Amino acid sequence: MTAYKLILLPTEPQCPPLDCAQLASELQAMQLIREPLALDNGVFYPTGKHFLQHISFLGCSPSIELEPPSDPAELPADSAAGSFCHVFLHSSTSLCLRADKQCPAPRCPQCRQPFSGWRTVFSTFQQNPTLTDWNCSGCGFNGQLTDLSFRKAAGIGHTFIEIRGIYPSEAVPTDALLKRLQRLSGGPWRTIYIRE
Repeated sequence: MTAYKLILLPTEPQCPPLDCAQLASELQAMQLIREPLALDNGVFYPTGKHFLQHISFLGCSPSIELEPPSDPAELPADSAAGSFCHVFLHSSTSLCLRADKQCPAPRCPQCRQPFSGWRTVFSTFQQNPTLTDWNCSGCGFNGQLTDLSFRKAAGIGHTFIEIRGIYPSEAVPTDALLKRLQRLSGGPWRTIYIRE
C-alpha cells in the first residue's frame, strides 16, 4: 500500500544524520507532534496541538484527518495508506534516496539532458554507498549522485521528517519550523512530495 507524504530534509545531502530522539524532542517542544505510538514496523508520532501552526495547508478547504483511528486494529492499514496526518522520523548513517514512484528523470546539470538510467545507478548505490559517480551520456559530464536535481519529487539525505496524509503541494512547512530545523542541523531544509 502507498501513501502520499510531505517530507522535510536538509537541503545539503551530506548534512550529518540527526539523532531521532533529539529531533523528536525538538518537534514535541514545538507541539508539532505528540508522544509516539507503536506500530509493527516502528513508531509514529500523532500530530500535536500546534501542528496546523507549523504546517500551512493551501487551497480553499483541504480535507485532512489529524487523529489516528480509535480502533487499534485499523491503525496499521490507515497508517500505511496515509488516511490521517502523522509523522515518522528517519535517520541513517548512509545516504538514502526518497523518491516518488512516478519521479521524472533528473537532468544533467551541464547539458540538461534527462538522465534516464538514474534508477539503476541508485539501485547500485544502495547496495554499495561508495559508488556515487555517474556520467551523462549526452555531454560526458561526470558528477556525483548528490548533484542531480529532482526538484520536489525526490531527495537524497541522511535525515527525513515524513508526514503522511498530505497530498502533493497541499501543504508547506512554515518559516518558523524551517528556521528551527536549520538551527538544529546547522543548514537549511527543503520539502519534497512523494507517494511511496
